[in-house]
Order: sequence, then C-alpha cells, then structure tokens
Amino acid sequence: QKYRLENTSIQESEKDYLVVRSDRKMIKINFADILYVESLSDYVKLHCTNQTIITRETITALEAKLPSNAFIRIHRSFIVSINAISSYTNEYVEIQGSSLTISRSYRSTFLRKMEGE
Repeated sequence: QKYRLENTSIQESEKDYLVVRSDRKMIKINFADILYVESLSDYVKLHCTNQTIITRETITALEAKLPSNAFIRIHRSFIVSINAISSYTNEYVEIQGSSLTISRSYRSTFLRKMEGE
C-alpha cells in the first residue's frame, strides 16, 4: 500500500499547475506563480505573481492539490509557497511585503521544514 501512495505522488508531481473555476471559467495556474493561498470561509483567494484569483473551494481541498514539497500550511487561513518566502520569524512569514501570521499549531512543522531543508 505504501508503494501505491508513492506512485500517486510521482504522477502528481509531474503536473506543475492546477486548474480552478473562477468567474464562470476554468483558470490554469502554474504552481510557480502562486505566492500564497488565503482562506475566506468557503472560498480561497490565490495570490499569484501577476493576479489574484478567488475560487469557491475550501483551503483543505486546495492544499491536497498543491505539491507538499513546494507549499506549506502556516495557519488555518494560509498556505504559502516556500519559494516565495523572503523572510520569516517564529510569528510570521513575509512574502512580497505581506506579513502572514504563523499560528501556534503549524509553527513547529513550519520551522522544521524550513530549517531541515
């Protein structure tokens, strides 16, 4: 069973984008363009390098579609792109001038991932 899980992640990592519905159309977003994802209850706001897209999806459902080696959840309302982080402390992450709070429940996982890599 473990082998099957690894196989699935290999297939998913070959795809470098995600497709979301916004403004009654399907929008392809490259993972590399996503700076961070913000939860707005039943919607998520994808903050990208050149645009902001709002789609009706939960942040947990979206988190499952993002590659875990490139993105990390830092708060129940935020998932950030590891490459987009310019600086961080124990309390917040800075991405292109935006300070995003790291919640206590995600802090140790975040710090381990950042300092372990």
